[in-house]
Amino acid sequence: MFDILLKDGYVVDGTGKPAFKADVGIAGDRIAAMAERVEGEAARTIDARGLHVAPGFIDPHTHSDLPLLVDPMAQSKIRQGVTTETIGHCGFSPAPLEGAAVEETSARAKALGLDVTWRSMAEYLDRLRSPGTALNVVALVGHNTVRGSVLGYDDVQPSPEQQTRMEQIVSEAMEQGARGISTGLFYPPGFYAQTKEVIGLARVVARQGGIYDSHIRSESDRLLDAVAEAIEIGQQADVRVEISHLKVAGYRNWDDVDRLVALLEDAQVRGVRLGCDQYPYSASNSWLACMLPYWAQAGGAKAVADRLRHSRVRAQLRQDWEENRAEWENRGQHRDWRDIVVSSCDARPDVLGKNMAEIAEAEGKDPLEAAFDLILDSEGQVGCVWFDQLEDNVQTLMRHPTVVVGSDGSTLSPHGVLGQRQVHPRSYGTFPRVLGRYVREEKLLSLEEAVKKMTSVTAERFGLTDRGVVRQGAYADLVLLDANTVADRATFTDPHQYPDGIPYVIVNGEIAVEEGEHTAALAGRVL
Repeated sequence: MFDILLKDGYVVDGTGKPAFKADVGIAGDRIAAMAERVEGEAARTIDARGLHVAPGFIDPHTHSDLPLLVDPMAQSKIRQGVTTETIGHCGFSPAPLEGAAVEETSARAKALGLDVTWRSMAEYLDRLRSPGTALNVVALVGHNTVRGSVLGYDDVQPSPEQQTRMEQIVSEAMEQGARGISTGLFYPPGFYAQTKEVIGLARVVARQGGIYDSHIRSESDRLLDAVAEAIEIGQQADVRVEISHLKVAGYRNWDDVDRLVALLEDAQVRGVRLGCDQYPYSASNSWLACMLPYWAQAGGAKAVADRLRHSRVRAQLRQDWEENRAEWENRGQHRDWRDIVVSSCDARPDVLGKNMAEIAEAEGKDPLEAAFDLILDSEGQVGCVWFDQLEDNVQTLMRHPTVVVGSDGSTLSPHGVLGQRQVHPRSYGTFPRVLGRYVREEKLLSLEEAVKKMTSVTAERFGLTDRGVVRQGAYADLVLLDANTVADRATFTDPHQYPDGIPYVIVNGEIAVEEGEHTAALAGRVL
């Protein structure tokens, strides 16, 4: 007796092998049978004719840590076919929290109407487990959060005792359920850390079988050096490395893509366990304050904003802007103020969806002054979309075997507080965009190649046993998709739109999406 029987679908099993016609029988949370014809009674039979049955997609890079506490239904992701998300990326995790990291994390949570009542990784994961989530969750511990807990957010180096304390915090988080560490060496306080500090923390993770996941120091002018640093950390710590949202940003650097590919391939030849993830868009998303010099970002988001209250500091920044324009553009990865579009600013909803040139013109200011004012008004919490990449390079990297599909987005909803921001469309469209645009239309990848990049490769990197594949005995995380119609609908001007062509999603044997609608099932698990 099956709980669910999928009849007459074409299975894309996640390994890269050609699709084949098969029935799939589910009992409990596992795939109990798979064959060209599966006989037996079932509590529920789904006609899968004309559909492909694939493993549930695994998103290797998300920022759903806090949004999942706001809306555990994970609307924008589950409707894409995502059944597992990894969280705690770019050096920022919601736990563990000590010292200055408590205030910094609380400020981010406040914007979503959340109170931070937890401190340890175990306490945070317990919050996820009750009432549960629509998808599975894999947690990483963030280096910036750990550093903020021990050293604060200033430009300082750890004493031997402080380094030991950071390593203890990472080890405890791993014991409590984290599967690795992430760094955000592009952000404060991560960019103050020397490589040796990170290697020490990565060694702790390696001893416990975890992964080192990095938003590297630069994705623009110093991209190649930053990739080389990630490779060195992997070698010195003997740990698997994942480079987050791989890209070539900044118009001056677009010709570096071949050198980047050569660097990745050389690392593979030398036996480095290196992987990368990528979102299928030519624009990124980050905080507006990221364009400021390192010294101006010290102390945390509120300190950055408070600094801009002083005319002396603004004059100093303006002088630096005039004398070091290339450095500012390297940090901001832009060539024109029109390339920077405000995506979130709770203090100034009137600027959402507008670029910095438009905002400055409307306010009768130059764009730099308008940027300072927005950072001040929002207490450092203003997010922007940066149009900083070349589409040809996006496609070159997408084809590379080390690169998997990841959103760098969050679980969102068109309703409530999660629907009030002008977000990047990747939170709603990443996986169907690859399947629709780059598989069906551009024929850049085959369906089987794309699904493999969305499932089994990522599962292996994060140590997820019996997930990311369709086979007997594996967990019943499945997506049924129409390869002829699957497509993203989210755009930069109207991002809160669910995709087409994904009628069914199953998580741990329970139907989460039925005929395109969320069932409200919360069958996900902390893995």
